[in-house]
Amino acid sequence: MEQIINALVVEDIQDTSDYICQRIQQLFPQIKKVNQAYDIEEAYDIIKRENIQLVFLDIQLTTGTGFDLLKKLSEENCIDFEIIFITGESAKEYTLRAIKYSAIDFLYKPLDDSELVQAVNKALSKISSRNFNHQIKLLLERVGGAQQIPSNKMAFHLHNGIIEFVNISDIVYLKADGVICYVFLKDGVQLSVTRNIGFYKEMLVSDYHFHAISNSLLVNQEFIKKYNHRELTVELTNGTVLYASKRFGKDFKDQFGKKGGINSFTRTIRQLFGR
Repeated sequence: MEQIINALVVEDIQDTSDYICQRIQQLFPQIKKVNQAYDIEEAYDIIKRENIQLVFLDIQLTTGTGFDLLKKLSEENCIDFEIIFITGESAKEYTLRAIKYSAIDFLYKPLDDSELVQAVNKALSKISSRNFNHQIKLLLERVGGAQQIPSNKMAFHLHNGIIEFVNISDIVYLKADGVICYVFLKDGVQLSVTRNIGFYKEMLVSDYHFHAISNSLLVNQEFIKKYNHRELTVELTNGTVLYASKRFGKDFKDQFGKKGGINSFTRTIRQLFGR
């Protein structure tokens, strides 16, 4: 049976809203109806009244933000639709980072057709997975800015539209494999995720104690036992041995072993983790 989708565009500038609707209707015949809302209250009323499966949500609105709308709906447990954020280039970095942690797509204005097609196709495949409220709660935990205590959760896109929510402290390391990557957890579980490692690198290195030891490996410092710079090997607490590249290995050594080289680094690790 053909999937019939009812969509909503929440955008406060009518010309921009009309253009977005036109592109959606042109590119996606399965989206049979595209509703339009120009402020938070109008969007809220349409979502409560209509059976909306997909929302294109501008972040900055004249009556508030898209997050205000989501917070209100989340409190009422009324988020049962997929979201694609639409934002300008001036969006704050912490806002975009919060969206990435929540595994929600966003597009920059003006819309690029190829990016729109990719985001909508992904959304259509995820609509049946019903992780919406979980994703939004994770997003709202993070969107308050630097003053908030960071959440320990990250959402990962798996195959077939599945989203897995993982404690960041349980991630041992990530390994790239072309355009996808593998996430290795401390309980031995291995996830195959559909994003490349670069998507997660900036967030985990900036916000948590993860280190890139090569272009294809990102390691959680909490699970590092020993680094041998001569052999460029990183031994983890579970016995796994990973190999660093020369460039990243040098950066790694410089960061931890400036005074005394490898022995200093080993002592630092033991002091940090009591091993």
